[in-house]
Amino acid sequence: MNPDFHQKPLRRALLAAGALLCAAAPVQAQSHVPYPSRPIRFVVPFAAGGALDYVARLLGAEITRQSRAQVIVDNRPGASGILAAENVKGSAPDGYSVLITNMESHVNNLGLFKSLPYDPVRDFQPVGMIASAAAILVGKAAVPPDSLAQFVAYARADKGGVSFGTWGNGTYSHIAIASLGRIDRFAVVTVPYKGESPVVQDLLGGNLSFAMASVLVAKAQTDKGAMKAYAVNGDRRLALMPTVPTFKELGYTDPVLNMRPWFAAYAPAGTPKAVVDRINALLRDALRDPGVASSLSDKGFEPIGSSPAEHQRELARQIQTFTKVMHDIGIHPE
Repeated sequence: MNPDFHQKPLRRALLAAGALLCAAAPVQAQSHVPYPSRPIRFVVPFAAGGALDYVARLLGAEITRQSRAQVIVDNRPGASGILAAENVKGSAPDGYSVLITNMESHVNNLGLFKSLPYDPVRDFQPVGMIASAAAILVGKAAVPPDSLAQFVAYARADKGGVSFGTWGNGTYSHIAIASLGRIDRFAVVTVPYKGESPVVQDLLGGNLSFAMASVLVAKAQTDKGAMKAYAVNGDRRLALMPTVPTFKELGYTDPVLNMRPWFAAYAPAGTPKAVVDRINALLRDALRDPGVASSLSDKGFEPIGSSPAEHQRELARQIQTFTKVMHDIGIHPE
């Protein structure tokens, strides 16, 4: 009998097993590739040059400096943040597409639209809050009120409704002034714009009387005497504008007036926890850099750097709060 007779099946089996091991080797190697091993894409729902774009680029540059992981900012403006959110929702859950957004896409939109092409909770994994931004109630220099109390009295006397410029329907500025009007019983005629810049232009040009403004705008214009600042949201005064009182210290308990809008990061649902934690660590390390922290503070932003779990809890709480407030002030999903 041929001595190879019994060995040939064994050889064939060994060769087949070897082929399977070779085929599996790349997959196994890929599963052990450290994150990040290629560029990370920060998807921003606003055009370049805005506040959120500035924050995303600042953090992206610092992450690249500290970790050598390249970060690319991908601006996808339009539709109240829906386009950017849809893009990230449909991306691979591998940590290389991260939505850097404000609370409008994940909170306010639920009170604005009857149906969204994404679910802010089910379709995303929170990575963490990045920073908050103060908003200040301002009036043009020519209007009589010099304080919040005088503003309320002035607004009550205007039976036709005080004109107020907002950054758009359903934005924080819209909800905040509508909440203030409901609390203090005065009528508001909101004039929606596409962002803060055109609001400021019309306010300075005399076409508007009042608005909510970012810290940078409010400080620059009050320093020049072109605007008056009445009150700031949040639970403490601003270091950049220490003479402006908070709504809270003036006796307001409304949750909208006592919080500050935030920026946060989200990954697609299904992103592995280890990858989410790594993205969170990259962001928090960047926020701890003194230069980054100073740059944010100088522009009126407050670094936060929360954990994924902390932001998940805060997101659920604010969805409940804002959808109720929006309903109470007459903003209904369309």
